Parts: sequence; C-alpha cells; structure tokens
Amino acid sequence: MRIWALASAVFAAVPAVWGLPSIYPKGVVNATGYQNKLAPGVVFAIFGQGMGPGSIVFGSAPNYQEALAGTSITFAPSGGGAAVNAKMVYTLAGQVAGHLPSSIAPGTYQVRVTYNGETSAPEEVTVVARSFGIATANGGGTGPAQATNGNVNNGISLVRFTPGGSDFGGFHWVHGPAHAGNSLVFWGTGGGADAANDTGGTSGDQTAAGNFMVTVGGRQIRPFYAGASSGYPGLWQINFTLPADIDLGCYASAQVSAGGELSNAVTIAIAAPGETACVDPGLSRESLAKLDAGGKIVGAGFGIIRGVSTTPAVTQEFGSGAFSRWTAAQWAAAAPTRPPLGQCRVYDRTYPVGGRDPAEPEIFLDAGARLALSGPGLPSGAAMERMTTQFGASYAYLPAFGTFQALGRYSLTGNGGTDVGPFTVGARFPEAFTVTNWDSITVIDRSQPVIVIWEDVVDFVTIVIGNNTRTGSNIHIVTVACYVEGGADGFLVPVSALSQLLPPPADAFISVQGYNSEPFSANLVAGGQIDFGAFAAGFSVAKNLPVQ
Repeated sequence: MRIWALASAVFAAVPAVWGLPSIYPKGVVNATGYQNKLAPGVVFAIFGQGMGPGSIVFGSAPNYQEALAGTSITFAPSGGGAAVNAKMVYTLAGQVAGHLPSSIAPGTYQVRVTYNGETSAPEEVTVVARSFGIATANGGGTGPAQATNGNVNNGISLVRFTPGGSDFGGFHWVHGPAHAGNSLVFWGTGGGADAANDTGGTSGDQTAAGNFMVTVGGRQIRPFYAGASSGYPGLWQINFTLPADIDLGCYASAQVSAGGELSNAVTIAIAAPGETACVDPGLSRESLAKLDAGGKIVGAGFGIIRGVSTTPAVTQEFGSGAFSRWTAAQWAAAAPTRPPLGQCRVYDRTYPVGGRDPAEPEIFLDAGARLALSGPGLPSGAAMERMTTQFGASYAYLPAFGTFQALGRYSLTGNGGTDVGPFTVGARFPEAFTVTNWDSITVIDRSQPVIVIWEDVVDFVTIVIGNNTRTGSNIHIVTVACYVEGGADGFLVPVSALSQLLPPPADAFISVQGYNSEPFSANLVAGGQIDFGAFAAGFSVAKNLPVQ
C-alpha cells in the first residue's frame, strides 16, 4: 500500500481564502475518518481559512518538518504546559494537515495554526490513546472503504461494487467486490502511539495491545495484524479475514474498535462465490459501475397513501415524492433503509440539529411545476405540486380523506422540467390492508421481538420502528426497517435489531405500510435515464409507543 491511500483521504480541494488564519468550529479532525478525537501518531486535517498559501505545498515523507511554506501547528495543553509542535504534511489556505508526534499525552489541547507570523484563535480538541479512522473511496470518511484485498493481484486491488481497474503510482489496481474468506486491509490513521512510525518505521502488530476488533455486518472479527505501515508516519493498516459464512451485499457495514473508541462507519461490497459484482436489488450492474467510477445515480420514489396515526390521532391521504440524485457514499448510507425482502436493517446516525441526515440524497431534481394525478375519485386538475426547497424540487398533493378508492388505478404524469423529461406511471390502489393485532402492540420491549400480523391483498409490507434523542447540538436517531412480501400474513421483528434502539426515556414510533408498487423510467434532460423509479399506492398505520 502506498501513500496515496492517506494523501487522497486527507486532501479535499478547498477554495483559497486569504486573511488572518482561522480554524472552523470542530475543524480539527482525523484525516481519514473525520472524527474529532485524535490519537498520538495520527495524521490530522484542519479546515479553516488563511492558514497557508494559495496553492498546495506538500511536505516530504518520512522527514516531515515542523514548518512548511510559512505554516506551523501547535497543540497546547488546556491545563497549561509546553506546546507540542506537529509535523507538517501539507499546507493550503483553506486546509492544512499535520502529523501528531507519538509522544503527545492524551488530554485536551488548544490547537493553533500560524501562517507567515500570524496565529489563529485556538480550537479545542481531545487526544485519546487510540481513535482509528478508516480511509474511504470518497476521501471524506463516509461510504465505501478504501480497502484492499490480499487475495487479488497480490493485494494491489481495491474493493468495489463491480469489476474494473485503475492505474496509479506505477501499479495497476484491480477492482472488484470482496468474497467470503478473503483477507482485507483497512487503511487509515489514528491507531495509536508508535515512536518508530514517527520516522517511517513500525513497531509491528498492536492488535492485542490496542484491543483491536473489526465488525463487518454485525460480525466481530479479530484482525491478524493491526499496526503502523512502514514508510509513512501515521499510516496504519488493519488486516482481517472475512468469515466463510459472512452475509453478502453491496453495503456491509464495517467499523474498527481500538482502545474502546469506534472508528467512522464505512461499507464494503461482498459478492457471492464466483461472482464478479455484488448485488443491489434496486440497481443494475451498470448503475453500480457508475458509482464505482465516482459518478452519481438518480432515482425516483412517489406514492399515494391513506394514513392513520393513533398517537397523535390523525387521518390523512396524501401523495408525495421526488427525483433524487445520490453519491456512492449517500447511497451506501441509505442502504439500511432498503433491506432485502424478508429482512430488517438498522440505521443508526448522529448529526447536528438542523443538519442533513447522511442518507439523504445530494439534491432533488426538477421534473416540472406539477405532476398530474388521475384516477377514480380525483377531481379534474389534481396534481402533485412542486415545492421548492434549498435542496431542489419535491412534490406533494393533499386530497380529502377517502379520495383514493379500493382497486382504483391511479396514474402520475409529468410533462418534463429542467432536469427530468416527460414520464407516466400507474399503480392500482389495494383493496384493503389491516394490521389485525395493531391494538395489542402497546410497548416496544428491546429484549422481546415485535410481531406484526396483517390481512392483505398488497404486493409489499414495510415495518419501520425508530426513536431519537438530542444531546447538546446533536440529534441521535436509530431506525429499524423491515421489508416483507405481501403474500405473508405477518412478520417478527427480531431482538437483534430492536436491541439497538435507544433506551428510555426516548419513546419510539412504529409504522406499518401495505402497498402495491410499479417501476417506471424517465429520461434525464442532461442525457441518459434514471437508474430506478417506483410509484406506490397503499395504506399506512402509525403510532408512538414507550420503550423499555
């Protein structure tokens, strides 16, 4: 593995801004995982302005210097004492990176950047014994990991959704998914102090000393090597083998635990034996290849729903939806909201109040001012009207309760907008859908399964259970999503999923939807077609419940 794994993760282009040096709030992060806790020996990044020259200047590994092109970084103990000088990895006006010496002691520090004799105000950061960050394909600490596969091309490989390759650093890197039994490597920084690595060496395996553990798809795996990689200060590798019975999928969740601290959450693609691509039931291989190449996908989801909520008491019919564009990291983050048939997935995320859910799409696309709705009971001129938000156009329609009729076929038609061309799609509203034990579901016990029983004539049933809490300026949300074919008459939501809900006093909500769904496609104005689309019609029941 070469320095590109670290350099590509720590450097993201930031517009050059001149002026007095300043560090953005929470702008000091692990360079690969982007968590705010740092570790001795870590490579870190600082985001701000006026911190360096207008064009990036790189230091030379392994002999990084304490000053580079007029930029230097100090860590002063918050309780007083001599400041620690970081070694400079690169400098740029809006982003600098440094290597923290292994000799620094855990604690709270005031970080300052000096450029051409001017020094920034301090930004507080915590240093702990270990805080590993996994390098990712997007260089931002989210989505697919920048993992290599020791079983492919002598390890000169990258784990990706589909087969392919790339040339970099004098090597040809083979792309493809991992398979059960493969030995993978997570690359990153923040594994902990290693004085030998400060000058480019390594003290070898620290698996036991750091209590390193890898979790993939809920399976705990003890690495067979966790230590610094020679040649580049701060670069670490975590080598582990996937179990022979590991679950398959394009978005297996993965994290590294070290010294009691969790890394950033990433995903890896795992394919069936002999298969050259992983399987996403909602995407074609061509769409997955597009994500592998750094492109984006576009999907559409629309529905008409008759909803009944018992707490609070609300009955409402509505139509809504959007055309959405996703990056690979956003699509991977949203994977838990799309469980395979007959399965449940857990979606756990924390983000600032007022911020965006990591699984939300990059932008909503414009398909015109209104999308016409037609079908039994609808008045002439009914339509989902465009609602313009800061992230683009979404669509909604609110008819009187009782408008949608059983077995009626409803059509949604768009004449085209600035992003999406004309399209039409239809779906038949179900005859009925009733959760027969709805009244008996009165509490969410995280140690007991939740059983949902229904009578239906629908294609699919979705069960969603979730709760949230607010801590300071962050909101923490956990959602359990289960997806079942309508031919069943019930489903058991397992304790393995429910146990991950937040404990009391955070109440939970539960919703059950039964619906028919039909796929559709549409042309994009910029060329090509959407990668997936669906129009659903059905029933929904929901309520809030205590958790225990």
